[in-house]
Amino acid sequence: MIPAGRRRRGILACVLAAVLLGVAPPSAAVPRHATAQLPPVMLWAWEYPQDLRLADPARVGVAYLGTTVALVGADVRVFPRRQPLRVAPGAALVAVARVEIPRGTKAALSGSQLARTSRLAVALARRPGVVGVQLDFDAPLSARPFYRRLLARVRAELPDSVALSMTALASWAMGDAWLEGLPVDAAVPMLFGMGADGARIRAEISRGADFTPALARGNVGVSLDEPWPPRTSGRRIWIFVHGPWTPARLERALAGSGQVSP
Repeated sequence: MIPAGRRRRGILACVLAAVLLGVAPPSAAVPRHATAQLPPVMLWAWEYPQDLRLADPARVGVAYLGTTVALVGADVRVFPRRQPLRVAPGAALVAVARVEIPRGTKAALSGSQLARTSRLAVALARRPGVVGVQLDFDAPLSARPFYRRLLARVRAELPDSVALSMTALASWAMGDAWLEGLPVDAAVPMLFGMGADGARIRAEISRGADFTPALARGNVGVSLDEPWPPRTSGRRIWIFVHGPWTPARLERALAGSGQVSP
């Protein structure tokens, strides 16, 4: 056991060295942005002309598709957002980077692909009004190590003031441990478009089962085009809709989420 006096001198020496090298000691680290600062309802605004100026920014934020990245072979194909997005002044924005391996293709999942995809995601944080970046990648099992490294790199390169979240297939959040320990502030389980797993997952949720990873329990993703499962109370709701948001769709979304109409 090291004597207390020597241990204190060692700590002071480490702090002094950190200062001299221009590196902040651990105690001086800036706390990361908490997703709790986001409004209780987030609307996914996909690649359509979107006018969400009617949404009250005190209650509703917007997670908009900022860019799509397709990994094909050794290539990185980039499709930036082309449709206009209008929001109320002061609206909290989360910029989404959609990552895809197109059907019928394979991806090298190389270091250069990881580096470029990370740069594209981090660049979204520099857009006006953006308080968070979200990655949306339905990664197959073989791509999970790549995805974990990508999330770690994006988190390391983002400012501490910007939240990092990810969408999660519902099956990832129900009994699958791979989400544990990922370097994100939150995962959003998507309880829609669940395919073959849908019936089982809905049955488990109806019986009272909760999402397995702690980082998936504060948020839930639903679609305006499908019935909402009961596992939404007390969580931030992320709402998807096919096509553009309209005043009628916004009113339906807020009514379903328990919020009053805009």
